[in-house]
Amino acid sequence: MKKIGFYVIMASLMLGFTSCFEELDNWESETFEYSGRFVFKLMSEDMQDTYVDYDGYEIQIYNTAENVSNVVWMDDHGDIFPLKNKFELTGNASSFKSVTEDFTKLSNNIYSTDDLPTPAPTAAGQTITEDEKGYIRASILEGKIIPGAATSIGGNASDSLYVKIKLYSGTATYTSYEVPEALRADPKVPEFKWRFTSATHDPEMDEIYVIGGYRYTGMPEDN
Repeated sequence: MKKIGFYVIMASLMLGFTSCFEELDNWESETFEYSGRFVFKLMSEDMQDTYVDYDGYEIQIYNTAENVSNVVWMDDHGDIFPLKNKFELTGNASSFKSVTEDFTKLSNNIYSTDDLPTPAPTAAGQTITEDEKGYIRASILEGKIIPGAATSIGGNASDSLYVKIKLYSGTATYTSYEVPEALRADPKVPEFKWRFTSATHDPEMDEIYVIGGYRYTGMPEDN
């Protein structure tokens, strides 16, 4: 393995009552049925091996800025894969998958493609490639969120999460650009940075995992 190194909503109905559950900021979300924090464990594709057990690790699912139905971000906050990827889904929360598994049509994993090469470039227009770049993109082969189907580690009922995810790796290409004066450490000194521009998929590096978990409850016995 490489780099293997959520939605109970608070409804304030009574003054003075503090819920243990998380508050969802955007009540108008088009992806409300997916959205939330999920405590999870990471398993092999056949679910026979557990690589990361329940140990406070969370993955968050939330709507994009465009707030489009069936398009979500999935973010593990850099703790496990790391993974921050936009997924366009077909189906609904009870049964969903990515609309495509075609590498060329998938969104970038931000934590991977924004992990820039070193050293920094010395001029604009330079290129550099990184072989065996891990987890450039991802697709969901199958997934489901089932209300009330899980039991938390503290014994509380919660929504269950199941996601079979495919991670694509390969060669990444970066091109340099000149940083605008307003963003430089010293406006008078030219500064250059890398920008991810393209990638080539290596199917032999593909990895498939199962994310299994339950919606964060906030209950003390679950923490």
